Amino acid sequence: MRSSPSTLALALALGSFVLLSACGESQAPVQVELPVVINATGPAQSTTDLGYTVELTEARIALSDVRFMSGENEHSSRLRPLYDLLVPTALAHPGHSEGGVIHGELTGSFEVDLVTATALELGPATLLATDYTSATFTLAALSDQPEASFFLAGTASRDDVTIPFTFAIAAPAGREITGIRFEADVPRQPSADARISLHLTLDSLFREHNLFDTIDFAALASQGELHLEAGSAEPAYLELRRRLLSHDHVEFQLQE
Repeated sequence: MRSSPSTLALALALGSFVLLSACGESQAPVQVELPVVINATGPAQSTTDLGYTVELTEARIALSDVRFMSGENEHSSRLRPLYDLLVPTALAHPGHSEGGVIHGELTGSFEVDLVTATALELGPATLLATDYTSATFTLAALSDQPEASFFLAGTASRDDVTIPFTFAIAAPAGREITGIRFEADVPRQPSADARISLHLTLDSLFREHNLFDTIDFAALASQGELHLEAGSAEPAYLELRRRLLSHDHVEFQLQE
């Protein structure tokens, strides 16, 4: 949702007043728009702790309402009402999350393949020109598998044996993934090519593990293939689900 011109003008006027009175600076916050795109380079192949070479051919995710956060500080606390004016839909939320204060957002519902959809644009995000530390989004239901939020497909190979697999991963209704890495300084005047990319990584960003570690594809396979449906009680499914519902394997990056 975009601010109307009158709302934006009022917000900037308030920004000048608050900043002058709060910290002696005369620059008001600047609102910018940056496209959010899919970066599908890199996640397709990796090796697990059990020696499987995993190659992803599909990694679909359903998500909605991306929010970009800055860490809490003295100025963000004082300027909270101003940020709510600049990014109005944040009024529906407390304004705080695990990553700090909401300073930007891309609203809407999206279904994308994080392996094949290179450069696909989700839409323009509205942000304040400031430093960011993290992001969050809400998981939704896949259109063709409403019981699942993720669908992974590919092959796992070891000792000259290749096992095709599919995993449909469920998430609780309204589940948010918080604390997603987004370490960026959004400038007041971004370049024409500036964009925010969403990226899947098979190796954890925060821990020493691969998304498919501990999964013994051969032991779990039936007739040479492995298919786990949403809601499976199989421990391998539950571990994979736990990892996907964390913030370990996705990140946002500012590209200029």
